[in-house]
Amino acid sequence: MSQLPDVSALLPQRPPMLMVDRVVDLREDGCTTLKNISWSEPCFQGHFPGAPIFPGVFIIEALAQTCSIWLSQKSKGALPIFAGIESARFRFKVAPGDQLTLDAQLISEKKGFYTFRAKAEVSGQTACDAVLTICLRDP
Repeated sequence: MSQLPDVSALLPQRPPMLMVDRVVDLREDGCTTLKNISWSEPCFQGHFPGAPIFPGVFIIEALAQTCSIWLSQKSKGALPIFAGIESARFRFKVAPGDQLTLDAQLISEKKGFYTFRAKAEVSGQTACDAVLTICLRDP
């Protein structure tokens, strides 16, 4: 694909719950996106004052949105719903100034449920990996 689509055209989420900034790569079997972690993220007001850590649940959400971006290319108009998580591991803290590279690779599809191997990296080091399931529903 020569020109990558705008994130807001592919996802129903809007700020502050939009966790993906840019699509880097759309492949036949997956997707890569970026999320810049800035000091202005609303979560840093309370997580944690003086020692900011980007919440793991937000990293998982960013990975689920990356999966959903890939699915949006397959099923126009359907709403992607986060349906499951397995084997999530957090390797180190993500903080303001970091850039997450988020990658999702399809590993199976069964009865409208799509399962992905997903990984979030900072500077080539794995910060989080998980197996995520997304389903598509009519809006």
